[in-house]
Amino acid sequence: MYVILVGCGSIGKALATHLINEGHEVVIIEEDEDKAKSAAENIDAIIIHGDGSSVDILKDAGVERADAVAILTNDDNTNLTVCQMVKKFNVPKIVARVNDPDKKDLYLGLEITAAISVVSAAVSHFKNALTKEKGRSMLSIAGGEAEVIEIKLTNKKLDGLKIKDLGIPNGAIVGAIFRNGEVIICNQDTIVRDEDVLTLITKTDVIRDVMAILR
Repeated sequence: MYVILVGCGSIGKALATHLINEGHEVVIIEEDEDKAKSAAENIDAIIIHGDGSSVDILKDAGVERADAVAILTNDDNTNLTVCQMVKKFNVPKIVARVNDPDKKDLYLGLEITAAISVVSAAVSHFKNALTKEKGRSMLSIAGGEAEVIEIKLTNKKLDGLKIKDLGIPNGAIVGAIFRNGEVIICNQDTIVRDEDVLTLITKTDVIRDVMAILR
């Protein structure tokens, strides 16, 4: 793949290194002169010192033939502007860093491939580490109002029941079951078994109720 990274802070450097190690061709655009110089000295990629929202700079980076662009600056206004510029070139994949989770809807409104909230992802990982014996938080969504979680079914009284009979509260749905190495996409008539790992989308305020039922 031919990938352009706009912004070369710690995330940009790490991502560039991984992509290069996997054999992808990487070009980095960095507006800060010191960061651009550091990237040129430490990363085996083409480094362009300039503004990623500039049409001329994007063209210099090869945006017209890019397979993907990742926008990774620590300023949401900059990232949103660059997203709009890159979309004009019909790049197949556009991924952006979201710095303020409250602004994620602005990115999604641009219909890009993915808008990744660094804060939400970090919160999910920390929460998982702190509460993993109760359930595993995979992803915080909707500005922290909901989560995707995994819970192992250990309430033996529920073994053999249909999902619609589990008593799952409003605000939570079971989307998939992992059982004996197989993924089962669920509906309300899917039967659960003891030791199943259930993946749910649930509002944050009913997670405790969901866990109390399943464990």
